[in-house]
Amino acid sequence: MEFRRRAEVWKKIPSCPEGNWLLGQTMSLARTSTPWHRLADWLDAHKGPIVRFRILGRLAVIVDDPYAIKRIFQTHVKLYPKDTAFAYGTFLSILGTGLVTSDGTVWQEQRLLMAPVLRIDLLETVIPIAKRALSRLTVKLEEIRGSGRPIDLANELRHLTLQVIGEAIMSLQPQECDEVLAKIYLPIMEECNKRVIHRWRVYVPTLSWFQQEQRLRKLNNFIKTVVEKRWRDYTSETQPRDLLDQMIAALKKKGKEWSADLFEQMCYELKTFLLAGHETSASMLAWSLYELLRKPEYLAKVRKEADRVFANEDTTPGQKELDTMQYTLAVLKESLRKYSIVPVVSRELSADQDELSGYSIPKGTMVIISIRGVHAKYKNPTDFDPGRFLPGGEYDAFDDDIRPFMFLPFIQGPRNCLGQYFAMMEARYVLSFLLKNFEFTLADPHPIVPGDVIPEAPSHGLNVLVT
Repeated sequence: MEFRRRAEVWKKIPSCPEGNWLLGQTMSLARTSTPWHRLADWLDAHKGPIVRFRILGRLAVIVDDPYAIKRIFQTHVKLYPKDTAFAYGTFLSILGTGLVTSDGTVWQEQRLLMAPVLRIDLLETVIPIAKRALSRLTVKLEEIRGSGRPIDLANELRHLTLQVIGEAIMSLQPQECDEVLAKIYLPIMEECNKRVIHRWRVYVPTLSWFQQEQRLRKLNNFIKTVVEKRWRDYTSETQPRDLLDQMIAALKKKGKEWSADLFEQMCYELKTFLLAGHETSASMLAWSLYELLRKPEYLAKVRKEADRVFANEDTTPGQKELDTMQYTLAVLKESLRKYSIVPVVSRELSADQDELSGYSIPKGTMVIISIRGVHAKYKNPTDFDPGRFLPGGEYDAFDDDIRPFMFLPFIQGPRNCLGQYFAMMEARYVLSFLLKNFEFTLADPHPIVPGDVIPEAPSHGLNVLVT
């Protein structure tokens, strides 16, 4: 009876196509490797801000109305907790109750603990860490410079950003990042992404199931060993060198004692930062380079800024110098807009009822925010135009009331991404350094399309020639 009552309210919302009375749109979404694209297509076909669909008995809507999104992310954020069980269910084995997946008091405590570290303390370390990672990548690029042999720059950027975040949060050495994180952590995330679409992989004991369990044990044991040693060795005289030390210092200052629960929470947070700290950054850099290599006039402007910032070869540019790189920042933002690397975000209405875009939404409805749909509301949305994000550009022309909700790669409101400042600082440094020191040419003239996992990266890498 409760389901029928909710369904009567929900049915007043315009419906998605391709469904039936028994399964809803379940089969339509299951038949595609990128269901988030199908959801965006439904919104486009309807030409409205909100449409409904159903996955078996689960009522859902997808919305791209910035006013509704402001309500979900900011003004009524407490009514829309994260849809942990469904949207993040396959990732809980690795993310647990970390910042991405937690809610309520657990999230509030962790947010207050981590905000100063990620916004202030960690920013001071990103440039020297990125410089060391770029030095290692430079050796690889120099080896093939002029040889005519292509290199997958997207894959190299993935390793580079993983090395940067690995050193920033746990002072891991490059070989540890490559041997432990790249060989264990990355396959874990790939399997989690596959399980989002093919839920049977969670339950059927196939070879991939056993491999996933083995990798999870190895990763957990590795991180636990590092955390235990740091906590045991930490004293009031210890000078914090990374995010883990900062976490321990903050916890000890609060009078926290070592416990199994505290230990587990720290491990979840570290694994969360590993995920959030490199995948999106690597994809953003790959798409930015891809677009710049196709548009020489934009590339020349980024190089001009790089030549200015790196004019003195004896000194490394700092945060102040990187903050002056407005055009480079606009390029990075436009790549995040055009490719919407995280195309959807999911919430669940916890109140008895709410209103979005003029329609009543019943309790328990899964609310999917189409970030891709919002980013398509710009003029000529498939064009790559960094000018949108320069002062006086298209982004500035949006109404003050909704402007922050017209660009959502890092979400908005109280649950926005704490690592966005770190990511954009790192990306400006890496992009400008590479384009100042190397000439790249696309090895494949065919257009590159996004892959079928989130964050969306080039499906077959970014193969370039180095000169």
